Amino acid sequence: MTLNDIKTLIARKQYLISSKVEDLIEEGYFSEADLEHCIFTATRVYKRERDELKQAVDGMKYVIIGRDTQGHLFYTAGKVVRSYTGRFYFFITAHHAE
Repeated sequence: MTLNDIKTLIARKQYLISSKVEDLIEEGYFSEADLEHCIFTATRVYKRERDELKQAVDGMKYVIIGRDTQGHLFYTAGKVVRSYTGRFYFFITAHHAE
């Protein structure tokens, strides 16, 4: 899975958010737009790791660092999963990068 593949899923709104990320959004730490903006501004996948839960279509999790809507560094980790309606990018965790 390439960064461009992931960007395409995000552009098509084909993504899901973990309850952890949803809680952080609800608590005001960042917005859903920050997640999208991070992916769109990223220039590369920072790190690839094996998906220990074996849910990812390609067996991998991706750490992507980009910018939030305010221009600050932003960290996301996620994986591409499959459902009956197609593929989705699943945001596992996210936070402002140090």
